[in-house]
Amino acid sequence: MSRSILLSAVLAVLALFAAGCGGDDAFRTDRPILRLTLDEYRIVPQNIVVKPGRMKFDVRNAGRHATHNLAIQIPRGPDGKPVEIGRTETMQPGERAEPIKLTLQPGEYRLVCTIANHDDLGQYGTLEVQR
Repeated sequence: MSRSILLSAVLAVLALFAAGCGGDDAFRTDRPILRLTLDEYRIVPQNIVVKPGRMKFDVRNAGRHATHNLAIQIPRGPDGKPVEIGRTETMQPGERAEPIKLTLQPGEYRLVCTIANHDDLGQYGTLEVQR
């Protein structure tokens, strides 16, 4: 087999792995501690899948210029508006918040920085709790 054909085959396999073969880009964990990093203007990881039960959110502001916080919300409450179930204090750059401790039921939750227009600038994420 020529080197160019072999190289093409290897690149094709790598492309399949990079594409995820139809999977999603969610961060999945079975651990009861979730470490989140906030910066200008992201939450990392942004899309998370966890199991139901007790969860501790360890949140750090890794940004260099802006203050941030993290709110955990049920996207649509009885009145159609988000319902906040947990929130950190506002953190200065480099600070770590007091952890949020929650017992999560299956469903979808929203992670968001509630300061100014940070949400509009992309500082939000999803937390899916799956059995």
